[in-house]
Amino acid sequence: MPHFHPLTVLGRRLSFLQSVLAFDGWGGYPQFEDDKGHGRVALVACILSTILGANIVLCLQLTLMQRGILSTELFGEWDGDTLQLALQWTVYVIVLCAFHLGEFFTTAIFNPSVTTADSFMVNHSKAYTAAALVSWIEFGIRLCFFPGRNSTRVFALGMIFVAGGQLCRSWAMATCGESFNHYIQKDKKENHVLVTHGIYGVLRHPSYVGFYYWALGTQLVLCNPVSTILYAVAAWTFFRYRIAYEEETLRQLFPEGAYEAYAARTYIGIPFIRWVLRFDRRKAPS
Repeated sequence: MPHFHPLTVLGRRLSFLQSVLAFDGWGGYPQFEDDKGHGRVALVACILSTILGANIVLCLQLTLMQRGILSTELFGEWDGDTLQLALQWTVYVIVLCAFHLGEFFTTAIFNPSVTTADSFMVNHSKAYTAAALVSWIEFGIRLCFFPGRNSTRVFALGMIFVAGGQLCRSWAMATCGESFNHYIQKDKKENHVLVTHGIYGVLRHPSYVGFYYWALGTQLVLCNPVSTILYAVAAWTFFRYRIAYEEETLRQLFPEGAYEAYAARTYIGIPFIRWVLRFDRRKAPS
């Protein structure tokens, strides 16, 4: 009798979900099987926009119910705590959909040559999908069993993180223009330049900074204590290695001290990563 380990089963389910997000199995449909197909772009945009619109309407209804303008009977016997959590969920979904739509449209406007359906970033990675699912499960448990353990102040702080992170990332993508790419470039293209103006005059990885605080903010919006910690640690670890790799690549693409001089006068913006990179470089063999 075959033995099924729970983690193996979960891994397979996650792989299946990721394959759906990546449009695997759409062979024979040219507009959907390729990431540049108009059909795939239109379908992803349609789904995200529909979810966004529905949650904007629901968010407005819940807000009016909180203020006593609409009757709470619309959703049954919901108390104030449950109503607040439902409102936070709709805000979270709005933020999530707006982020993915924003990723595509910002890329389409400022770097159209690399724009594809993957620019929505909905199929970012298994880790991203798994983190989202874990946060949804945690929120669902809190909603069902601990609706009173919530904080509107933490929710407000999360909104600040989300708004600031989104602004930082979008500003970075717009400033970088054709030099921006969702994937680290190992070879220098003709139009690839070292961007040092605008927000890049202060932060040398502003798109990463924006994403880091945006991701952390989404969990503060939901007031998920466990996922907030997990997101902070996972995102920090991811960017700690990604930034180290990217900086080494940029030193090779922009030699003769060009990148070194730029790095010396700018900040990374994610706590402690600069210190870790300095330590790594001191340990590295010369």
